[in-house]
Amino acid sequence: MRCFLGLDLAVSEKLALDSWRQQALPEITSRMPCYHGDRKLGNGKLAGKKGKQKTGSREFTNTAPYAVDPANYHITLCFLGQITPRQHEALMNELDNLAHSPFSVDLDSSGIWNGPKILFAAPSSPPNELMQLARSARKAARRAAIEVDSREYKPHVTVVRKATTALPMPLYAPHVDVQASAFHLFESVSTPQGVRYPIRQSWPLKHAMTVREKLRRGITDE
Repeated sequence: MRCFLGLDLAVSEKLALDSWRQQALPEITSRMPCYHGDRKLGNGKLAGKKGKQKTGSREFTNTAPYAVDPANYHITLCFLGQITPRQHEALMNELDNLAHSPFSVDLDSSGIWNGPKILFAAPSSPPNELMQLARSARKAARRAAIEVDSREYKPHVTVVRKATTALPMPLYAPHVDVQASAFHLFESVSTPQGVRYPIRQSWPLKHAMTVREKLRRGITDE
């Protein structure tokens, strides 16, 4: 299973971010990349040279920037890659023991990374709670014998793929407030319509307060 730990965005937050993308980046189209060797049909399936539908191997050939499907918007905490059933079981046990509070993330800046060729929206000042949760996720993965990236963590939401510095920068900065009330194990699944990230397991973020303090503030975790 190829997977990662991350935060999901609410439907309203995904729509708000996609609305920003459409208005601030009018040059970018919402389309699927073309494939080499297989022709893509109007119904999203693939056809061979004789028009037969197939879902065999394929590779991208179109290098034009394209918008990420808003359904795929997420903030990665820790990329895990391909993990074994034994690692998966060990990771679940580790994550069950994590305790972190809910927090909000203000996506108020954007940029381009030339390496992965993505344009992203990100918080200019990531909250401490987010950074702590990402550190805990990495530690849990390592305790489960999963090798994870040791580079500096930079939270972001990928909005455009195959982006380069030749792409005009957004006309204005985003401003989307993401409310994080849980973190998730996502699986990366390739389909004829493109990659999808179904959630396989979730862990709620709960306020670390006494019952009296929760009642005074009107906070519920359920």
